Amino acid sequence: MALKEALLALLLALCVEPVPVEFLQNMAIVPRQPGCTQVCQPDLCPVAHLLQRCPAGRVRDACGCCWECGNAEGQFCDADPAAGFYGRCAEGLRCRVPPRERARFLTSAAEEEETPKAVCVCAKHEVLCATDGKTYENKCQLRSAQRGLAQGESRPTVAHYGPCRSKPVITIAPQTSHMLEGSDAVFVCEVSSYPLATVHWRKDGKNIFRPSDDSNIATQARRGPQRFELTGWLQIQSVRPDDEGVYTCAARNAFGEASASARLQVLWKESQTASDEMKTKPYSIIDDEEDGEDEDYEGHSSGHMYV
Repeated sequence: MALKEALLALLLALCVEPVPVEFLQNMAIVPRQPGCTQVCQPDLCPVAHLLQRCPAGRVRDACGCCWECGNAEGQFCDADPAAGFYGRCAEGLRCRVPPRERARFLTSAAEEEETPKAVCVCAKHEVLCATDGKTYENKCQLRSAQRGLAQGESRPTVAHYGPCRSKPVITIAPQTSHMLEGSDAVFVCEVSSYPLATVHWRKDGKNIFRPSDDSNIATQARRGPQRFELTGWLQIQSVRPDDEGVYTCAARNAFGEASASARLQVLWKESQTASDEMKTKPYSIIDDEEDGEDEDYEGHSSGHMYV
């Protein structure tokens, strides 16, 4: 009799103001999810020690009873927890449909009904510098790095928010090349640093100034492709024998300099071995530690050891 009265009171309340389904679940009047029992039975849950090494950590299942491995950043997830297909996102992550996927779904002309796929994204996007000297895009990536450590290893923590300040690191160096006379040669150099580094080129130890000293040589630099990165290019049009030499990409900021070199060899068109020598050789990277004032180039986002 008391239960009927409680249900009647609840129905009257619903007529006045909507009640969230989470409230009904907590009151155990309706099941938490289809297939869930009214009372949690931990004895039926997976063995706890099997979940100790979940890469992204543990989360409660859709019933709120058993522990299961959560999905990491970038993995598919169930926007509707009742689906139970991909699983739930780990701590600090939210299940969201990416804008690009949502736009594709809205403009899709497919006749079959489909649902846009959701992925786990970090709830907070705040760049931070950890005690291991690395820059992380958010706390979710830091947690992932912490869980990937072996037992007994020092766990990095947040040192401060914002990227770590450091000397430049060349992430992609120019490649040594053998080019046919009259063809075009391009050297690429990607640099990661904070504060933002400046990139300049040298040939055989001598600086190549912009605009270039040679009309057939052009240099360019712009930010990207990743956050805290700068990419520099050196292009030589219609290479000549006197273009041969060692070309060096040098990146510099207030904390030091890093450089990487590549050799260009120009092959005569008449050379019978030219086609056999059109290949790439290893390159060398040199880091020159250099003291300098702690200059913060305000407004220049850059970083070190991007993970």
